[in-house]
Amino acid sequence: MCSQRSRTVRTAVVLAVALSTAWSLQGAGWKRIGGTGIAAGFAGPVGRPVEDAWFSADGHRLYASLQDDSLWVSEDAGLSWLRGTRDDLELRAALDSGTLGNSPAAVLLNPYRSGVSYALGEHLYRSDDGGGEWSNLTALGSESVIGRWQAVLAISPADPEFIVVGNSMGLWKSHDAGETWASLNGSLPNFPRARFRNPVSGTTPTPESPRFGALGLVRTAGGPVWRASQVRPRAGPVPEPQQAEALGTPLAPPGYEVSRRVWKDGRPISGDLTACAGEPHACAQHAITAFASNGRLWAGTSNGRLWVSDEEGASWMPSWTDPDGEGITRLWAEPGTSTTGLALAGRRVLRSTDGGKSWLDISGNLPESAWTSVQGHPEGSTAYVAGPAGIYFAHVDLRQPSPTGTWTRIAGDLPAGEIADLVVEPLRGRLYVAMPGHGIFWTRTPQADRALRVLSAADLTARPVAPGSLLTVLGARAVRANADGHPVPILDAGLDRTQLQVPFDVEGRSLQLHLDVGGPRHVVELPLREVSPAVFIVSGEPLILDAGTGGLIGWSRPARPGASVLVMATGLGEVAPSWPAGVPSRLDDPPRTMAVVEAFLAGSPARVVASHLAPGYIGIYIVEVAVPSDASPGSASLSIRAGGRLSNQVSMVIGQPGH
Repeated sequence: MCSQRSRTVRTAVVLAVALSTAWSLQGAGWKRIGGTGIAAGFAGPVGRPVEDAWFSADGHRLYASLQDDSLWVSEDAGLSWLRGTRDDLELRAALDSGTLGNSPAAVLLNPYRSGVSYALGEHLYRSDDGGGEWSNLTALGSESVIGRWQAVLAISPADPEFIVVGNSMGLWKSHDAGETWASLNGSLPNFPRARFRNPVSGTTPTPESPRFGALGLVRTAGGPVWRASQVRPRAGPVPEPQQAEALGTPLAPPGYEVSRRVWKDGRPISGDLTACAGEPHACAQHAITAFASNGRLWAGTSNGRLWVSDEEGASWMPSWTDPDGEGITRLWAEPGTSTTGLALAGRRVLRSTDGGKSWLDISGNLPESAWTSVQGHPEGSTAYVAGPAGIYFAHVDLRQPSPTGTWTRIAGDLPAGEIADLVVEPLRGRLYVAMPGHGIFWTRTPQADRALRVLSAADLTARPVAPGSLLTVLGARAVRANADGHPVPILDAGLDRTQLQVPFDVEGRSLQLHLDVGGPRHVVELPLREVSPAVFIVSGEPLILDAGTGGLIGWSRPARPGASVLVMATGLGEVAPSWPAGVPSRLDDPPRTMAVVEAFLAGSPARVVASHLAPGYIGIYIVEVAVPSDASPGSASLSIRAGGRLSNQVSMVIGQPGH
C-alpha cells in the first residue's frame, strides 16, 4: 500500500508544480476547464436549449442542431460529436424521423411500436394503449429529472426503445423508452453563454450565465463538470445595475435585464443615465449596458454615454459621449485605484488614466469587430479585447498617457467560435475566455514569463511562507538561492520557473529571498509565519487520497464515510524531530508537525488521525482525516487549520455509506 501511495503522491506533486515552458502568440496552448455541461441537480449535466434532433434513416447517426445554427453528428449514441456540414442540413427532409420542432404540447405516434405515443409539454408522457392512459416519464415530485418544456423528440429506427429529447436544458436520451435518462450535454458543444464575475486574485474566475436566473456557475474542484449553485449576494458596495425597467437592447448580453439607472440595495443611486428623459420615444430601448467599480463608479449606456461617480452614486459626472451614438458594451476599471479605466465603444477601445475626465482612442491597428470584452493588466502594461474576431492584446501603459503598441492576435488551439468574455488573472499570469457552446478555457498570458512571482507550490497563490514551505517561482530560472543567509534548496528549475523549499530554521516576520539567475540578482521580500497551510490542487482537483488504497478521491472514487483520507499539504511549519530542507523525509516514523493541526469538513470539525511529513518526499505533509460515519453524500468543503491559520478551502466528494 505504501509504494502505491508513494507513486500516486509523486505523480500528483510533479503535476502540481509543472508549468508549460513554451508560449507563442500563434501557438498558445489552451486548456479547457470542466466540460460542456453543468451539473444542476438533474439526471446529468445540462446545457442550452437545442433547435432540433433527429436520427438518420438507418438509425446509426444522431444529429443535433443548436441555437447558433451549428450542426453536430454522433455515431456512438451521443457519447462523442463531430461538427456536421451544410450538406447534412440539406438532408434534413430525407432523414426526417417525425421530429416535432418547438411545439409546447404535441403528440407523436411511435412509427415503430404499435399503440405507443408520446406527448410533449412541460413534461414528457407516454401512452402504450393508443392514448387511453398516459405515464409521466420525467417528473420527480414537483420537478423534472431532465428539465421542463420538452420541444423535440426523436426515435431511433434501429431501436424503437432509444429516444432522444430536446428541451430547455439541452439534449437527453433514454434507451428504455423513457424509463431512465442520461444526459448528452457533457460532450455536446452546447455550453451556455456566460460572463465572468470579478475574479479573486490567485483563483479561477467564476462565470455566471443569465440562462440559469438565480443559478450561477461555480469552480470545477468537485469534478470535471461545472456545477450550478445559488448565487450569494455580491460582495462590495455596488452590484452591477439591477433590473428596473424591463428594457431590451441589442448591446446587452442575451438574457441580461438592464436598466436606465444604477441600483444599490434595491434603490436607484442615479438618474436616467441615458439622458433620454426629454426624448423618451427616440430612445425607449436605450439602457445601461456596462458598469464597473473600483472606488469610483463607472457606467456606460447603449446610446454611447460614459458616466463616473466619486461619491458612491450621490452625483454623476458625464465623462464622454460618442458623437456617432454607438453604444458602450463593456467597462473595465483597475482594482485598487480609481483613475484607470478601459471602455469598448462601438468598435473602438478607449483608455482613461485620470478617472474618466478624458478618454483616448487606443484602437490603433485593431481590426473592426463587435468586441464583447475588454480587460487590462496594469502590471504587465497590457490590454486585451475579445469578441467574434478572436482575442487581441497590445502593450499599453494603463496608468499614464502614452502611445499604444501594436495589437497582436492570440490564436493557438482554441475551437472556432465567438469569445463571449475574457478575464486576466495576473497573479498566476493566466488568461481565461468563455466560449458559447465550447466552455471555459485558459492559457498563460504573453507577459507571464517576464513577471517574477513567488507563489505557494500547492495552489499557485500568493500567501505568507513558513519554515519548510514549497514555493514555485514564476518568471525566473534560478541557479542558486538563499534566504536571510540560509541556503535554499532548489528542487527543480526549468525555463522561467523554479521550485524550491524554504529552510526549516528561518525566523522572524519576513524573509528576504535572494535568487541568482546567472545575471542580475532578484530579491523578493515575503511575509514569514510559523505556519501557512495550503492543500495541493492538481488540474483544479484537490490532492486527497484514500488512506486504504492510495487512490485519488474524486467523483469516480469518492471518500467513504467512516474511513480516512490523506490530505496532501505544504506550509505546516516545523517538525519533530527536526529535519533538513531539501532532504526526503524518512520512510519509517516520519517527522510529525509541531503545530496543532485541525480539519473541517462541510464546516464541522473532523478528527485528525495524524499529521507528518510525507515519507520519501520533500516539503509535502500528510494530514490524515477521518471522514465522519454520518457524512452526507456529495461534494463537501474541506480545509485544514494549523496553528490557528486556515488553508485554502477545497471540495471533497463523499460517497454513500457502505460503498
